[in-house]
Parts: sequence; structure tokens; C-alpha cells
Amino acid sequence: MNNPDIENRKSAWTVIATVAPPEDMVLESLIQSFGIPVRLFQEAIGSVFGLSVGPLGQVKIAVPEEYAQEATQLLHAELEKTDY
Repeated sequence: MNNPDIENRKSAWTVIATVAPPEDMVLESLIQSFGIPVRLFQEAIGSVFGLSVGPLGQVKIAVPEEYAQEATQLLHAELEKTDY
């Protein structure tokens, strides 16, 4: 979600989770659906070679500091629902 008011602020981004693709896209959509800005960070070489395992394949999910607690709770609730 691109909200210029939030993105132009000098807010620090906090990494709330590190996951492997394609889980990153699912969690990004979940967080965005609650109106929380989210960014995904991945090592460039990992995405170039299509790596999805190991440190080069990991994706970091980050949100502005003020949303970190809420977003973390959303992720934990989602993981509890899907835990077998």
C-alpha cells in the first residue's frame, strides 16, 4: 500500500519476520489488508538466481516502527491458524 503521508515521514522500518518465498507475498498481502504499510527486502543475488532457500533466498518483512507490534500480532495469529 503506497500512502505518501507515511512513506514521506522519517519513520524507521522494523523487520518483523524473515520468511522464504512464496510465504512473503502472502504475509505482505495480509499486513496490507489491515492498512499497514509493508516492505519486503531480499538479497539481490537471491532474487536474480531465483533462490528460495538459505540466507540468500530469505525475505525480510518490514513495517514502520509504530506498526511493528500490531503487524507482529497479525503474523502470530495467522501462524496459529495454519499450524498443524
